[in-house]
Amino acid sequence: MSHEETSHLGAVGLLTSALLDPLIYSMLDQPIPWFRDVIMGGGGVVRLYLLVKFRDEL
Repeated sequence: MSHEETSHLGAVGLLTSALLDPLIYSMLDQPIPWFRDVIMGGGGVVRLYLLVKFRDEL
């Protein structure tokens, strides 16, 4: 697996986790860790932005 593919998986993984985590916690009747979800979503967005910005250099 190349570095570029790994970076894509990291960005998609963070965004998917940030979106699905609240759904899973709400189904389990547990308090939702919003701070962690916001951090994961922000990290995914930043990583995706950097991938698009530097796509020619990778």
